[in-house]
Amino acid sequence: MAHQPKPFFRTARNAWYIQLDGQQIKLAPGPKNSTTEKAAWSQFHEIVAQRKISLRSNTAQPSDNSAALSVAHLCDKYLDWCKTHRASRTYDGYLWHLQRFIESLPDAISLPATSLRPYHIVEWIDKYPDWGQTYRRNAIAAIKRVYAWGEELGYIESNPIRKIRKPSPARREQVITPDDWIKIRDHYPEGDPFRDVLEFAWETGCRPMEIKRIEARHVDLPRHRVVFPPAESKGKRKARVIYLTARAEAALSRRLVATPTGILFKNADGLPWTASAMSCRFARLKKSLGVKYAAYSFRHSFAQRLLVSGVDHLTVAELLGHCDGTMIAKTYQHLAESSEHLMRTLNEANANQSM
Repeated sequence: MAHQPKPFFRTARNAWYIQLDGQQIKLAPGPKNSTTEKAAWSQFHEIVAQRKISLRSNTAQPSDNSAALSVAHLCDKYLDWCKTHRASRTYDGYLWHLQRFIESLPDAISLPATSLRPYHIVEWIDKYPDWGQTYRRNAIAAIKRVYAWGEELGYIESNPIRKIRKPSPARREQVITPDDWIKIRDHYPEGDPFRDVLEFAWETGCRPMEIKRIEARHVDLPRHRVVFPPAESKGKRKARVIYLTARAEAALSRRLVATPTGILFKNADGLPWTASAMSCRFARLKKSLGVKYAAYSFRHSFAQRLLVSGVDHLTVAELLGHCDGTMIAKTYQHLAESSEHLMRTLNEANANQSM
């Protein structure tokens, strides 16, 4: 299954690398820590930016409203806009997919943007049978977004790929039960920094990204919550409020004692948690428990527990930080796996009708 490439650490060579087009490229020397990882990501971004097809130096740039605006030029324009108006993580995702698509079109420089057809995209996707359903969806969505944006801003008069369908996203199947959680929690001694991370994730259902970014200034213990201002929240439209249970508050309080300012959740070396560091801890956990868990599974399981217990989907959506309940219905519900809940609901409904 294809994934967007990201830096990885090779212990044998004590350095960070990235694999692009079958070649491993050294990004930064070790040792493995958050500082060298940050340097590796910085170098990775520079390499990817250099690989971007920038056609301004090779061809005459057509006027913005010209019918000669090519597929590659339109992608270029969107990436320039995205780099200014969206988070770097979002930009990187679009850059990766658009770069690969443009490279697949032999006439991307000359093909008018309005001449692109759905079959161009389908034929590109079909060249990679190992791509998973979600990856295919994201790749198609990236191209569709460029064209929707181009039409909105007037670069093209109409969107020729509007009707292309995206595959449904693959649903995340792993649900951590309360019994599973006890085994996971008890694997770590009290005071272990990773146990506090998992405790907080289990109790609040927050995004892994949010756990890694919580600072002391975000914490409002008197009101039992963590608040990210809109500028620091996903979507940047409204403040993200994470409500704290007693256990979540206890985990957070321990972190506040250890780190009164700055990032709160840090590892045993005093460094902020990274995605790779968390992945390593889950890999070690698998060796002991025989199951590979993921940070996001805690979030999905949180939604599952609340829905099964009877909490309405709009409340669950608010606790998860969604703007509405659509995502809950599509992604997080998992009720098909909870046969006991379905049977209980059916029996209760029948009992009410017979009264």
